[in-house]
Amino acid sequence: MKILMVTEIYLPIWGGAENQLRQLIPHLVERGCQVSIVTRRWYKDWPAEDVIDAVKVSRLGIPGRSVFATIMFTLSLLKFVVSRREQIDILHSHGAVNMGAICSVMALLLGKKNVAKIATAGKIDPHSKGFVGTIILGLFKKSGAIISMTNEIDHELYGIGAKTEKIHRITNGVDVQRFHPGDSEEKKRWRQQHDLEKDAVIVLFSSRLVYRKGLDVLLEAWPSVVSAHSRAHLVIVGSGEDQSDSTEQEMRVLVRDRKIPHVLFYGAVEQPESLLRVADVFVFPSRKEGFPNALMEAMAAGLPVLASDIGGVRPLIENGTTGFIFSCGNSAELGEKLADVLGQLEKCRCVGTRARERMVKYYSFGETAEKYVSLYRSLLISS
Repeated sequence: MKILMVTEIYLPIWGGAENQLRQLIPHLVERGCQVSIVTRRWYKDWPAEDVIDAVKVSRLGIPGRSVFATIMFTLSLLKFVVSRREQIDILHSHGAVNMGAICSVMALLLGKKNVAKIATAGKIDPHSKGFVGTIILGLFKKSGAIISMTNEIDHELYGIGAKTEKIHRITNGVDVQRFHPGDSEEKKRWRQQHDLEKDAVIVLFSSRLVYRKGLDVLLEAWPSVVSAHSRAHLVIVGSGEDQSDSTEQEMRVLVRDRKIPHVLFYGAVEQPESLLRVADVFVFPSRKEGFPNALMEAMAAGLPVLASDIGGVRPLIENGTTGFIFSCGNSAELGEKLADVLGQLEKCRCVGTRARERMVKYYSFGETAEKYVSLYRSLLISS
């Protein structure tokens, strides 16, 4: 099967969706899929053709974020797909309603099949309020298959009249070999390298630094946590680079001006597993998610996790058993619960152990890839 992955954003821009796709592809290839990627050329110094992890990546359109650049990308995508129609069995779009609608039209025109993945709840409703948006949703619903990862997304799809038989639940996956618990020596060395006391407690936040991810909620809670646990240090992994809604500078200024103690901005990393192995607790204060990679990786690494009570989190965490939940946006509750976790850290480690067991059993990339391959085959058989 020849699969063309279509995504507006791909490496070297990092994010959850890009990271998920990059890790999924080798598992699809292992199962006989021929995979290539087409994406948008955001910057002029990016090559139009590239190879990343032995996968061909084509970047189309003209640089920039203007409406004209978006139109040019769409036209370039149409030309690209038409010229390579014999090399494509399935168009698989990622993340956005608009892209799903475009690929649906292309698939219909060329007699192909398409799969449209919705990564996050809240992407559908804004389109339902205008004439153009209604047309886009109508085209989107014609997709051969729609991937929904949460009940929230299901309800949004039902609300626009998407056919039940077209909606498929395939969650994100996690590499349980790559993400695993660390050992005491590794943790000790990391603390020494960063001039921290050997018994420092590391609380980790890892995500893009944008408003939706809720770092402001965690920083609001953090002073009360340090007051209760003076050995606690917050390590913030990620950046707001290339994100139109970046809050990185705002958060750095907040920490500086309020003199919030024991906070380290670590920046973006390509191997977050190395930091998960040396952390003690993971906090995930996001306001809205699809099926959060960062949270799954922390659970696979065996960390006790504390996460906001939102749709993408509920399928993963059983409160008190595989993690801990706090009310979304409630910094006071977050601070109180995080202080409680740190106060009984040894007891909470068994929660991290159960979290890893859940990831291994239900959410490995092998499981996710098998579901996609089965879906691809069923679409091709029905054509």
